[in-house]
Amino acid sequence: MPVATAEDILLKWRKEFPILSETTYLVTHSMGAMPKKAAVYLNRYLEEWNKEGVTAWDKWLPYVLEHGNLIGSLIDAPEETIIMHQNVSTLTAIAISSIFQPGKRSKVVTTDLNFPSVYYNWKMHESIGMKIHMIRSPDGITIPLEAWEEAIDEETLAVVIDHGIFRSGFMQDVKAITKMAHEKGAYSFVDAYQTTGCVPFSVLDWDADFATGGSHKWLCGGAGAAWMYVKEDLIPKVEPRVTGWLSQANPFNFDLNMEFASNAMRFATGTLGIPALYAARAGTEIIAEIGVDAIRQKSLQLTEKLINLAVSNGFQVNTPRDPDQRAGMVCIDFPGADQVEQELIKRKIIVDYRPKCGIRISPHFYTTEEEIDLFYDELMKLRNS
Repeated sequence: MPVATAEDILLKWRKEFPILSETTYLVTHSMGAMPKKAAVYLNRYLEEWNKEGVTAWDKWLPYVLEHGNLIGSLIDAPEETIIMHQNVSTLTAIAISSIFQPGKRSKVVTTDLNFPSVYYNWKMHESIGMKIHMIRSPDGITIPLEAWEEAIDEETLAVVIDHGIFRSGFMQDVKAITKMAHEKGAYSFVDAYQTTGCVPFSVLDWDADFATGGSHKWLCGGAGAAWMYVKEDLIPKVEPRVTGWLSQANPFNFDLNMEFASNAMRFATGTLGIPALYAARAGTEIIAEIGVDAIRQKSLQLTEKLINLAVSNGFQVNTPRDPDQRAGMVCIDFPGADQVEQELIKRKIIVDYRPKCGIRISPHFYTTEEEIDLFYDELMKLRNS
């Protein structure tokens, strides 16, 4: 009887994702495929609401931290250090409100390759004294580590680091940048949306003060289930100004005097989108069962194949060749790439296009080598037509 290979074990999960039987799905960097069991968890929410009404909060409220702990198991975060929310933009605003004090440290170091939604939150505080220092990429793909070192000084409040760059797949050295920040007394804020569930990392090894991400990409969890990690010993030291009734230590007391929760719930604000957290459960469980290390090994293999095919066919590659600097996505560009993206989608080969990037392609643990070949066969036909 043949022994199952590591590849066989990964591909056995394909049957859990219905869209894979109908499309060549190479867009996980934007939104992961939906696992069938997501519907089971959503139905569980509906049953609890239907049968228990308001008393279902006795289950839902503890579930917020429970789901955060599941994500924490993937990124080496201690229990009750992760809060869930609808999106990283809101979580960024909450984090800023907990550390920025007008009249005190005000410099924030960021880059022109960071995801705009995160940048906007810091930028909009300039009217009350925040100063944005923008590091500009020399090539539109990478950010030199030396540029961070030159920018961070004793006036720096925080460094804003995208672990994986959405325009290129470049991975930054979060640990090194965080060390630079801490040496100058600054906070480290990391957006790991582009890597969580695809690239192994430890928030403890990074020594990050804040780290954010979400479920609808590599965790295959759908929209509305973002998360924020806050360093355990930092939690009791900060009091966010963006807050709400669930930030209270005893929210159902409805006390007008704010007594913050002692764990990550102090960053919760108001009523949370429980259905989205239920829907996100299935994908996170699958990633946890497979293991991010195994996913990373396959990702590197298939992204290397994507790059080699692109180079051999004369496409511009806007993703690092060095596997240590490459997340789970490959970006290729050429004149007319935006139109080709639409034609590929019509052929049920799902990718996306972004300006200053090109066509973004991302194999995941459920992707086959044959799908990579099919993508390039169709790409070449369209380019030559």
